[in-house]
Amino acid sequence: MKKSIIQIATTTDYSMFNYLPMNRNIDSAQVEKLVQSIREMGVTRQVICIKTAVIDGELKTYVIDGQHLIHACQREDQPVEYRFIEVSDKADIIKKIAFYNNSSKSWQLMDYVNAWMFDIPDYLTLKKFKNLYNLEPLMIANICNSEIGYNGVSSASQLLKTGAFRISNPNAEAMCKGFSDMFIKIGKADRWVKHQFLKVFIKSYDSPGYNHHATLINVDKNINQIKTMTDMVTAMTFIQKNVFVV
Repeated sequence: MKKSIIQIATTTDYSMFNYLPMNRNIDSAQVEKLVQSIREMGVTRQVICIKTAVIDGELKTYVIDGQHLIHACQREDQPVEYRFIEVSDKADIIKKIAFYNNSSKSWQLMDYVNAWMFDIPDYLTLKKFKNLYNLEPLMIANICNSEIGYNGVSSASQLLKTGAFRISNPNAEAMCKGFSDMFIKIGKADRWVKHQFLKVFIKSYDSPGYNHHATLINVDKNINQIKTMTDMVTAMTFIQKNVFVV
């Protein structure tokens, strides 16, 4: 879009706005809050839009930020003030959605996964694993990406948020299933103890002597002590010595 085009406009034609599949779903409770805000103070901000054909090949107006506000305006028969920003491709759209949405309500990691999966197949596979196995997205990311192996929460989080996550571990699905077996048994253990389990699991899985069945038995034998642990270093040492069989 050329900068010479008028960037700000107002409309009551709510049907002109299209919603991006990579954005979050409409939350009726959030719409209700905005309705109350409009009744008390009026409409106080603009909707951010783009015009693009990269979604389905047809040039349309899509909402980047403000989809809840549009619904609230429609509820109250109020005009929508909107403006356009420029985007270059799907990746740029996703980055801008995350930027604007984080200013009002921070995106969770699965919000990033749900967005990037429309542009990068690896994210769609991660979503599939998340649906199959009740593991944190960070855990799945670390299992799937053999380059980082287990390089901590922050690095996996950064990969997921920036669109840089890729699946490079050919055994990813089998390992997600195997760790899910442990995750179910560990139950309500401290979250960071679970991450220590994952760290040892990733290191041990490809070892010639690794015995998954025997490891699960050892989890059962030591589960009471595991659930009381809160110190990561102590947990790591204990898990390596008493749980994993290599």
